[in-house]
Amino acid sequence: MEGEAGRDQARPASLWPTLLVAFLPFLGWWTYGLFDLDEGFYGSVVAEMNRRHEWITPYYNGHPWFEKPILLYWVGKPLMAAFGDAVGARLPSVLAAIATMALIGWFAKRRFSPAAGQMTILVLGGSLFWVLASRMMIADPLLVLCETGAMIAFWESLQGSKGARAWCGLAVGFGTLAKGPVAIFLFAVLAAWTYWREPDCRKGFRGGWLGFWAALLVSVSCWYLPAYLQNGYTFIDNFFIKQNLERFTGGDTAHNAGLVGLLIYPATLFVGMFPWSLKLVKAWPRRSQDSGEDVRLKRYVASWAGIVFIFFTISSAKLPSYVLPCLPPLALLLGVYTTEGLGPREIRPLRSLVGPVILVVVVGVLAQVGFSIWYDKSGQRELHSMAAYVANQSPATVAAYQMPRRDHDLGTLKPKIQETSHPSLPMVVNRPVLEVEKFDDLLHAPLPVMILTRTDRIQPYDFAAAKRAGLNLEELPRPDEANYKLFLLTSH
Repeated sequence: MEGEAGRDQARPASLWPTLLVAFLPFLGWWTYGLFDLDEGFYGSVVAEMNRRHEWITPYYNGHPWFEKPILLYWVGKPLMAAFGDAVGARLPSVLAAIATMALIGWFAKRRFSPAAGQMTILVLGGSLFWVLASRMMIADPLLVLCETGAMIAFWESLQGSKGARAWCGLAVGFGTLAKGPVAIFLFAVLAAWTYWREPDCRKGFRGGWLGFWAALLVSVSCWYLPAYLQNGYTFIDNFFIKQNLERFTGGDTAHNAGLVGLLIYPATLFVGMFPWSLKLVKAWPRRSQDSGEDVRLKRYVASWAGIVFIFFTISSAKLPSYVLPCLPPLALLLGVYTTEGLGPREIRPLRSLVGPVILVVVVGVLAQVGFSIWYDKSGQRELHSMAAYVANQSPATVAAYQMPRRDHDLGTLKPKIQETSHPSLPMVVNRPVLEVEKFDDLLHAPLPVMILTRTDRIQPYDFAAAKRAGLNLEELPRPDEANYKLFLLTSH
């Protein structure tokens, strides 16, 4: 028995079983289609770039579209081409989430203990906000992966790890390809804060930074330079000014939540990490603890989370997913806190972690059931079924007629399911979609026109208008119609 115990202690602690458990909440992401708005835009952009065999300029519905940088599209293009819209569209986010959990778990294991790495992964896998965001086709999980890699590599460089600065520069560069210049800004603020508040770390700043800058410039230039050369000032105006500068300063009214926005991120983190969030105050390091590498590292991780939180809180544009980069450092602090007192080489079998494992499973069930219900109740399953039917009919024109909501007073963050323009339609029908607000514009479109619209949009006088123009407008009954209708406009 003593020999067996000795062999168990000598066996290297592995995080793979824990990572496998943390993957469970992501299963089933392919069982429902993309949600509009954001997912619909990104899915349609990737589908159109694949149709065009385009790698530099993102296109939506026939026009350049610079709302996000290129990384999500670069990762999504081969995955959607290989696995289709259902599996491939969200696979970039799922893979980024798994890679982030593996990376932050490895870092916690390396710098604290195997048990801390184990719990860090379980905290992330058991956080509903993390799972929900990572099951969606959005750019934030890729940004989180890049930012996590950059912050870890930077700390490793401060401890003298060779090559860490180059890896840091590469991660920051790819972060700018994921979400824009915000990746550089967040890293720069954390580096400056660490230099100021941690004098014992200043010696780690010495030496050459050539590898960092070379990796950063090469990675950034691989898209920003050709995008500018292809699109000129259009790229500068739409991406840098409208999508970055104006969003931060308040020019983006669609994402401006006003004073209530100050409560969005505290509420998101509290609810989205519950019940782990109840331990955050105790897990947060105190400035009075001023000795030891472990204490300095915990302060560094807390600063990492705090800087991200403060930056997006003071920004005028707000969406819950913006604060997602806070979760890996918060999970690390919680992982360390919940394993204090265990041996430095001790790792617990999963059967002794029943509570965290059950929480991971419950979070997965909630995410799967919640998203499936939302996909049905929002009417998108019905709409995508109609769009798939249209895709097989090969009409000359596919039109989305009066899809956006009529009540323009309803803003963001409202409890009601909002009517949207459904940007996912070009992806599902696999061609550009004519977006029309005036019925007369349909009368001049290339025939035949397949019209997707809401149930109350086409009125009797529209049939009369089509007849006067010498055209035939007929409703095509569909078995699943409740929120949408399908019409065919043809010549007599």
